[in-house]
Amino acid sequence: EMFEHRIDYYFSTSKWAKVALLLSFTFMLIAVGAGCLVVFMDDHSISNAVWIAWTYVADPGTHADCPETFLIRMISFAVTLGGMLIFALMIGIISDYIAEKVDDLKKGKSRIIDIDHTVILGWNDKSLAIIQQVALANESEGGGTIVVLATNDKEELEETLASAVASNENPLRLLGTEVIFRSGNPLLESELRRVSTQTARSVVSLSSEDLDPDESDSTQVRQVMALKAFDEFVGSKCHVVVEVQDVDNKELFPLVAPDFAEVVVTHDIIGRLMIQCARCPGLASVLEEMMGFEGSEFYFEEWAELSGKTFYDITCRFDDAIPIGVKSSRDGNVYINPENDFTISDGDKILVLAEDNDSYEVNDGTYNINIKSVGKIPKLVDEKLKVEKIMFCGWRRDMADMIVQLDEYVEKGSELWLFNMVPARERASLLRDKGNKEDLELENLKICNVVGNPVIRRDLNYIRAVDNDGKPTGDETTLDLFDSILILADAVAIENGANMMSCDSRSLSSLLIIQDIQKKMYEARKQKAGEDEDIQEPCSPISEILDTRTKSLLSVANCKGYIMSNQIISSVIAQVSEEKDINIVLREILTAEGSETYIRSVSRYVDLEKENELSFWDIGFRARQLRE
Repeated sequence: EMFEHRIDYYFSTSKWAKVALLLSFTFMLIAVGAGCLVVFMDDHSISNAVWIAWTYVADPGTHADCPETFLIRMISFAVTLGGMLIFALMIGIISDYIAEKVDDLKKGKSRIIDIDHTVILGWNDKSLAIIQQVALANESEGGGTIVVLATNDKEELEETLASAVASNENPLRLLGTEVIFRSGNPLLESELRRVSTQTARSVVSLSSEDLDPDESDSTQVRQVMALKAFDEFVGSKCHVVVEVQDVDNKELFPLVAPDFAEVVVTHDIIGRLMIQCARCPGLASVLEEMMGFEGSEFYFEEWAELSGKTFYDITCRFDDAIPIGVKSSRDGNVYINPENDFTISDGDKILVLAEDNDSYEVNDGTYNINIKSVGKIPKLVDEKLKVEKIMFCGWRRDMADMIVQLDEYVEKGSELWLFNMVPARERASLLRDKGNKEDLELENLKICNVVGNPVIRRDLNYIRAVDNDGKPTGDETTLDLFDSILILADAVAIENGANMMSCDSRSLSSLLIIQDIQKKMYEARKQKAGEDEDIQEPCSPISEILDTRTKSLLSVANCKGYIMSNQIISSVIAQVSEEKDINIVLREILTAEGSETYIRSVSRYVDLEKENELSFWDIGFRARQLRE
């Protein structure tokens, strides 16, 4: 029994067990056959007998030439039959080995040997969009390599990618970029080495959709620690981009790995984008163009010929790019929209907005930039800030952060109406994140709570505020009186099992109902007021869209403003993966502090009564006079 146990253990654990058994059986067959032939053949040479026995094993046809004695023929027949069995077993072993190798390749267990590639750790609903953006970035270089390491099944991921590429509606374009999938746990060093993270250009770590946001962020902290502990990776020039869901968890990463990873807080970015776009109609399409690689995006580059020039001087030094900032070589800081007399030093990098990294270069500088030729800006009329009335339709888990951000933008006395299905008595607890945050301390906003379903018309016809107990406060309004309306991807629907397409369906339904109610109320007011009175048109709602496939339906719904949240976040992550300093740029232009993005009237820079034609550079120089 002990011998049988050892044999069983050897065959179950050793990959060479089958080969050893086959060789042993072959040698035994040759030895027995040669021994019999030595005894019964006229030639008693052992070497000749071994050779003849081997030929019987290796080539079944040779036993036809054996001596005609019955006994020798029976021996040759038996040895030949054993040889046929051996080769059948050998073919079976080789076939099994090849099949195992193919299965390993299908399961993504083999190692990848590559350099200057992009590694994506994890898989979520933003992965395909990130792959598309990185492919667009690689297009000017003839393509590149993207390696995805996730716990998902490799064949399933490959089918998802193939389906996206073959889609008739908004297909994914790889543009020469090769995408390789590997199945494994990204938290293990052996798996990180298997996808050659130590030789990668950048590593993107995506948060998990299956975990609570705080748990997902905790996993991301461990992921950064795993990369930090990987000695070969730490010594490389690769940088890490980490997706985080809760802005409060952002401070965890500098604690475990200072200056190691670029953190992108997805909900925070989308919240800031929606607030800015709601207050500046048309800004959504501009920001979407700037965030992705399909239009113009941000690039850093050092230009020695611009050393010693002021930032005002370089306004028109690029024919196909717009300079918007400088990365200083002295302190490493990025200065966006610096003072006009900011002097470019040796080693400074110019931040520009351009179509591609190789689509622009410094011109000869012959354009005349004196104030007389450019002209002065018209006299500015002071724009008085007005009190605003804003509605958030739907609920997000980072609602408290959005409210605080909005409070920084609006004038004192402005109102924020929260219209969603969350009971009023539960909202205060949710805004405090169940005790993890302090009570909201707002300086400019007044909060009005409304309980209702955003896809039911009767709830939207008349908006009535309630107190924390759900009792009416007496405050009422209608949809046509709001200055801004944001339709959010409802977290309540997502918690109840809704997917991206279901959330977008709810958003589109809310959008259509709100637009229809606004139109009817506007027409009624216009008829009641008469022709002499000027009635302001209602605002255009801004809708958050998760699935890029919904974009084609927006024109049908006459949606003038929308935020493709997952698309924009994917573009941001892709841009930061290509150039980590872009994270600093995006962080500033999306906050109330520092420089921001606005759409200005041309009358701010041009006297339309006196001037009919100006070049883009002329307007650019006039904007620089206002440090814009």
